[in-house]
Amino acid sequence: MRKSKKLLSCALALTMIMGMTACSDDNTNPNPNNSTNAPANGQAGDNSTSGATTTAMTTVDPNEKAKTDEEAKDIASSDFAPDGNAGTLEFLGYYDITDGSDQYLTFQTEQWGGTIEWISCGSGAAYTEKLATLIAADDSPDLVTYEWVSFPGNMSKNMYEPLDDYFDLDTALWADMKSSVEDFSYNGKHYYYPYRIKSNFALNYNRKTVLDAGLEDPYDLYMAGNWTWDTWREMMIEFCNQDETNIGYCSTADVIAAFVATTGTNFVDVKPDGTIENNLGSANVSRAMTFVENLHRDGLMYNKELGDWVPPTLWATNSEQVLFLGMEPSWAYSDATKAIQNPTGVDNDVHDTVSDFAFVPFPRDPSSDVYYQAYDTFGYMVPKGAQNIKGAVDWIYCNRIYETDENVKAVAKQEAVHPEEVYYVEGTHAGKRKWQMMWDERVYDLWIEMQDPEKFSFSFDDCYGFNDELSSTIIGYGILTEIMFNGASYTQLSNEYMSAVESILDEYR
Repeated sequence: MRKSKKLLSCALALTMIMGMTACSDDNTNPNPNNSTNAPANGQAGDNSTSGATTTAMTTVDPNEKAKTDEEAKDIASSDFAPDGNAGTLEFLGYYDITDGSDQYLTFQTEQWGGTIEWISCGSGAAYTEKLATLIAADDSPDLVTYEWVSFPGNMSKNMYEPLDDYFDLDTALWADMKSSVEDFSYNGKHYYYPYRIKSNFALNYNRKTVLDAGLEDPYDLYMAGNWTWDTWREMMIEFCNQDETNIGYCSTADVIAAFVATTGTNFVDVKPDGTIENNLGSANVSRAMTFVENLHRDGLMYNKELGDWVPPTLWATNSEQVLFLGMEPSWAYSDATKAIQNPTGVDNDVHDTVSDFAFVPFPRDPSSDVYYQAYDTFGYMVPKGAQNIKGAVDWIYCNRIYETDENVKAVAKQEAVHPEEVYYVEGTHAGKRKWQMMWDERVYDLWIEMQDPEKFSFSFDDCYGFNDELSSTIIGYGILTEIMFNGASYTQLSNEYMSAVESILDEYR
């Protein structure tokens, strides 16, 4: 039996992440370097299936994390050469960035000379509090992940080291990230150099469901330039008219913010000069929310028929009833596929098969000539008082070089659409093949395209980055929840909460 030397690429790390409920005051970023069991992005809400017609399928198997025959890749950049002295880093986080990480295999080589020690902590408020405690005790870790609350919330508390002296945004290595780095500048300094951008949320669907309903594939509409608010709404109306139990759109309320972003306006926007804009009364935001109100009135919105929250695994077994699932696309695509093809254990795994699942970006605002899309970033930050800043900077470079290496990207696609076989070399599954998802090539290409700043104008709603009170008021269990699930009036709610939102923002002005 042949044993391949295949590696799961960094670019595919999101395709294997496992879901979990969200923390209270910031996002639960997926581990972009981990192929299994990393927290999932976005607010999940209460993972309840009370009243559900079917239950989610579990694929948890501790033996699936056993060592395989994977090896490190060689990566290189003309803009940075490691000196082999990265040393030992202390990483504070709620998941292990070294577990199953291609980059960490590279970081440990003689070329880089680095190791990482993981300091485990809780997510959400517990994570921020732990970091603040270590900084105050002069015992700072060397590395943390960027979290939504990092900007501007934690930056305003002086919790990170500025990194301007270590990175040159005018080099080719950072050319594609320059605007994003600038977006996160704070008081003229740069604390965060993300190594990757990605679409935040998208519309996931089952192509078989679309075909059976006699609808046009959203992918074809997108490719033809006809994927707009109006075509999205018309498709959901036609689908829901076919069966009274059909659901047009399902998500948690916070995902609606990604739809609002297609107008080019966010609820809250922090400008490079530090100005904070409250856009609750913006004409664009009001127009988008009125559209959502009408979706609810037309009976197209999810009404918790399957429970408070529908994770990808539950949607996979109900996708003939739910036309669109609003969720981070690679997570939804991979976990839905895994639910069908990778039941517990390995003996019944379905290999070398493309699933019927797919996704498209949120539709284009028909009033705009620009295709705006909500986006997110991955990256690391250096806490105030870190002892090994040089090593942390090396790790950031390692991730950025890995992300931009043309050979790695080419191999990543090959591994996605035509994965070679990988076998376990220890544990109860030794000698058996490890399940790997086979991407549909056009879905993979669209996923890459959705991260291209030449195809989209990206925006991020800064309302996530202040505190739990603000994000809950607007995105979480406040305004958007009332509109999506209860059909409330945006005009009424925005007027009601305007002074409270202004009061919170004034603390940072």
